[in-house]
Amino acid sequence: MNDDDFADVRDMVNGLGSGVLAGEGVDFHNKVKSKISKEGSGFDYQIRCDKCGQTLVVQVPWGELIIMGQGVLPPNNEWRHDASSGCFVPSQGCPRDGDPIRLGITPDECNRNLSSGIAARKITREAIQQFLAGGRR
Repeated sequence: MNDDDFADVRDMVNGLGSGVLAGEGVDFHNKVKSKISKEGSGFDYQIRCDKCGQTLVVQVPWGELIIMGQGVLPPNNEWRHDASSGCFVPSQGCPRDGDPIRLGITPDECNRNLSSGIAARKITREAIQQFLAGGRR
């Protein structure tokens, strides 16, 4: 007896590919590239505007990553908290058409990026601790 309820159609379905769920179109639409900024002052997130297709770069300095890594909004009004997803999202929209920038950054992601910055020697654990101790929340 076969435990695969779909054995009779499995080969046909596997041959169809992933349709709208994979491919260059989805990569273009959903892919966010992140890296330490050239200046080493934080992280850059590159994403395309869903409406106009313009490539946008959201620059997040170490200080903002430290604050958001604590689950707190930075005081500069650059971000808002989306309670339904638990993410911080940019307050500003696309400069070309005003469409919301569909980028969400979780506190865990902020902390992973801080760890990457430490590994790349762009920020130190001591600097993070000093920032937090300075009350810059």
